[in-house]
Amino acid sequence: MATTYELKICGQVQHVGFRDRIEDIGRGLGIDGVVYNYKDETVRILANFDDEELKEFFKRSIKFLEKKDNLIKIKEIEEKELNAFIEFPKGINRISADDLLELNKKLDEGVKYIKMIFGVLEEVKKGQDTIIKGQDTIIKGQDTIIKGQDTIINGQEEIKEILKDIRDELKNRN
Repeated sequence: MATTYELKICGQVQHVGFRDRIEDIGRGLGIDGVVYNYKDETVRILANFDDEELKEFFKRSIKFLEKKDNLIKIKEIEEKELNAFIEFPKGINRISADDLLELNKKLDEGVKYIKMIFGVLEEVKKGQDTIIKGQDTIIKGQDTIIKGQDTIINGQEEIKEILKDIRDELKNRN
């Protein structure tokens, strides 16, 4: 018989798409339960397990999310057996508590990440500007080299002409 457990995930797990990822993992593993944001900024999962290995694999899969998504930071996963069985609909289902305040928090998080992206892009632009200045310096150096090569070629042409004149003069003397 399955037992219902509460998993409490602490860390940076709200407003980062975490519950959606939990739904995917839970459904993929055939786990029934619910996942929701809790007011203490944790994410809670109520789920049924009849196999200890499956429960541990589910927890490891949750922990692995932070390696695949740098917005997710998991400090701890607390587990509590509820000594009861709650019959859930099939799969892990998200309970949405997305009132206006919750939506505003998500928008604020989105703005924070957009600002972070623009900051990184600004640094990239500065790097590109430095590269372009370096390329301009290289091009100027190449232009100087080409002018020097042209001077050498012109000098060689002049030497050829002088040598031709000397040869012609030597022929005329003989």
